Amino acid sequence: MKLSSLLLGAAMLSLQANAADPLAFLDVMNSPVILGDSIVFRVAAPNASSVSLTGQFMQGSVAMSRNDKGVWSVTVPTPTPDIYPYNFIIDGISVADPGNINIFPNESFKASMLEIPDDNALYTVRDVPHGKIHYNTYKSDVLGQYRNLIVYTPAEYEANPDKNYPVFYLVSGTTDTEEVWFKVGRANTLLDNLIASGEAEPMIVVMPYGYMNNGTPRPSSPEAAKMYQVFVKELTQSIMPYVESNYRTINNRDSRAIAGFSRGGGQSMFTAFSCPDTFGWLESYSAYLTPEVIDAYFPNIVKDANSLNSLWMCVGTSDFLYNDVVRNKRYFDDKAIKYQAEERGGSHTWMHARYCLANSLRRLFRK
Repeated sequence: MKLSSLLLGAAMLSLQANAADPLAFLDVMNSPVILGDSIVFRVAAPNASSVSLTGQFMQGSVAMSRNDKGVWSVTVPTPTPDIYPYNFIIDGISVADPGNINIFPNESFKASMLEIPDDNALYTVRDVPHGKIHYNTYKSDVLGQYRNLIVYTPAEYEANPDKNYPVFYLVSGTTDTEEVWFKVGRANTLLDNLIASGEAEPMIVVMPYGYMNNGTPRPSSPEAAKMYQVFVKELTQSIMPYVESNYRTINNRDSRAIAGFSRGGGQSMFTAFSCPDTFGWLESYSAYLTPEVIDAYFPNIVKDANSLNSLWMCVGTSDFLYNDVVRNKRYFDDKAIKYQAEERGGSHTWMHARYCLANSLRRLFRK
């Protein structure tokens, strides 16, 4: 049967099912529903035999109950305010919550986001001047394709046409798209609030897609360094020329910073050490370089690393990369490389990454 026939048949069945109410398909179930100290999750799956809820605000998963209309639901305690990924497991298949418009943009897993309201949280939109998010498409001669790029400009940017700004390159993690630092990390909202309170400098934030089309090797493998090299070329030969041609940037090392989470953190470290005259600030979240990679690629690591205005590392003590980050720190100690580091409770999550970003924004480009 041709595809067009299948689509026509599906459309006719849909029309027949909704003949009594042609707008029934617009009746989207609201989920989740926050009720003070509890939250209700719901999903319509009348033909499913089992449905459960899993999320980074809970341990494991919890079974959901089905009513006579085929709607599955479960009520769980409200967690500490933050933004958490979660999803349903319907007959063994992980799916996002169809009742929630806040989707986690990612190459692989499909999750929704649970945002717990908190007026004091930096991720909360406040009554302050708001910057703008720009969706860009640039040509990558390095990768031979057009790529997407997200850029944040501060609220004052358009009102000060003669002013140039420092630039913070913020790199996505493994399987994350260029949208994640915006939609999940809430980089724009964090920076709006911190600038308004005088805790951060007005800056441009550039959020590229970190995948380099050559797989994602383990960060401890020799292949990871090869991928990092491609990223350095992509950033310096494709992304930076585009940004500096289209935005009012201050083009010196003291006005450029780079940071990333997970894979993006490794890419950031490799880039800063590869281009010591280009970047003056380096921040690494839950990431590391192996001693073997540093020794092989950076013979002047002590001089170049110590010339940075800041080298800051942050990792959760429950992170599966924790021991690797600790080994990286010991290497820096042995080489007398100056750095700052923070170990905190938490694992390899975007709740941790958002915490790291907020701390970076408070330090970058400060005299």
